[in-house]
Amino acid sequence: MTRIDLIPPGSNDVIERFEEACRELGLRIHRGSLEKYPESMHWHLTIPKQKGTLEATWWPTNHALWMEVRKNRQADWMLPVVEALMLKFG
Repeated sequence: MTRIDLIPPGSNDVIERFEEACRELGLRIHRGSLEKYPESMHWHLTIPKQKGTLEATWWPTNHALWMEVRKNRQADWMLPVVEALMLKFG
């Protein structure tokens, strides 16, 4: 697994801004949470009809936003998506 830390915006609309950026990139967004990170928002990001799942987590308690690429869920589309999101949140 590879973790990519992002810099969340200073405002309270991190979820909305992150999801908007993902939609602009053509990603399908599946929302959830992680028990390990209370009050977190966790996303599985996919591109319809393509292999691979990019994961992202917003943990407001620590003001932390990151993406994770897991070896068994990697796909060719992820590198340009990760780079684009790093430009917006890096």
